[in-house]
Amino acid sequence: MNSFFETTYLFSSYSAEHLFLLIGFVVFFVWFIRSLKQKPESIQQRILLVLALFLTVLQLAKIPLNHYTGVFDVTKDIPLHMCNFLPMIMVWVYATKNRTVWATIFFWIILGVSQANFTPSVEFSLFHYDAIRYWMVHLMLVLLGLYPAIVWGWELELKDVGRSFIALNVVAGVIYFLNLILDSNYLYVMDKPPGTTFFSLLPEWPVYILVLEAIIIVWSLMVWGVFRMVKSRVVNKKAVI
Repeated sequence: MNSFFETTYLFSSYSAEHLFLLIGFVVFFVWFIRSLKQKPESIQQRILLVLALFLTVLQLAKIPLNHYTGVFDVTKDIPLHMCNFLPMIMVWVYATKNRTVWATIFFWIILGVSQANFTPSVEFSLFHYDAIRYWMVHLMLVLLGLYPAIVWGWELELKDVGRSFIALNVVAGVIYFLNLILDSNYLYVMDKPPGTTFFSLLPEWPVYILVLEAIIIVWSLMVWGVFRMVKSRVVNKKAVI
């Protein structure tokens, strides 16, 4: 019964601000893709690299800013959550055009970052700095993650699912020990995220971790299957034309 009420709240608690941001992002996403793909690929790469660098600076700036305002919290403000360190990995992806690294974190973006966009945990409304940082990072990561597949035609292979899952567990293992040292909950490996999110529907920790592992595998395979299906239809359509 609690899960039913949590699910109902989950899909009925979107604010006008939240809906405006999501709709605005979709419009920007379409415009950005159409505009940028007309440019030479080297120019596309540079622009996307600059965007990844901007998100990285925006994320890291939270540390000195919170120090300056006296609200810095070592258990919350170090960039150890997935959405916090992914911009730094995206810098590497676009600096080197590394498909393997992109494919590894693609599933993290589609499953993790997208979830954070639909069930945000930001504590402030626009135009507070932390709200701007939160939405810029989370929304633009989706754009950066999808762009190589949509415009450059990068492929996902089945082995990328396994690689992504193993890498995520390695990262989670390292952050688990950092959490023990800091008494924190980075990457939400010590407990479920605060507030009402999709994680609220899962059992309590530590069973929550085991269930989440299974869900990640199933959903990653689903994402890979949908990706392959869409790509094959696009290829077939081009062949007919």
